[in-house]
Amino acid sequence: MGRVIFDLAALAAVFFAVVMVANRNPVRGVLSLVVAFSALAVCYVLLLAPFVAVIQVIVYAGAILVLFLFILMLLNIGPEPRPGSSRPVQAILGSFAIIAFGVLLLETLRRSGSRLPAPSGTAPANIGDPASLARLLFSDYLLHFEAISVLLLAALVGAFRLARRDAQP
Repeated sequence: MGRVIFDLAALAAVFFAVVMVANRNPVRGVLSLVVAFSALAVCYVLLLAPFVAVIQVIVYAGAILVLFLFILMLLNIGPEPRPGSSRPVQAILGSFAIIAFGVLLLETLRRSGSRLPAPSGTAPANIGDPASLARLLFSDYLLHFEAISVLLLAALVGAFRLARRDAQP
């Protein structure tokens, strides 16, 4: 039963993430992102990571997306107009990349999706402990943590660049 709920939540997270990217209305995009983040929180709970699930709900679905909605409604940004198909090569390459990554994902799931370890009767004592999570994050996974911070910095620079798009000559 837990596997079915996990699969449904993961499917909902992927679906609403695609809806967020494909939607031209920014308010609907942010609202679909709220649903995707909530589905991710369900996945985290089923993966026995309640601390990460609570942080997901409080920080992302709670604070950041409410800020996004407030700014979108304050600025009264309307839907983006659909431009004509002036770049058919990009559309073809993008479609090919989506299909290729989808096939790779489905093949990976087919090969390893059914080989889940059998659950043991006891859970580790520190599975949801924030101190052990922080110790592990800043020791064994420090490079991954820093890579995500660089990625977020690049996204911030890209957002500033897009926001100043109209001010450029």
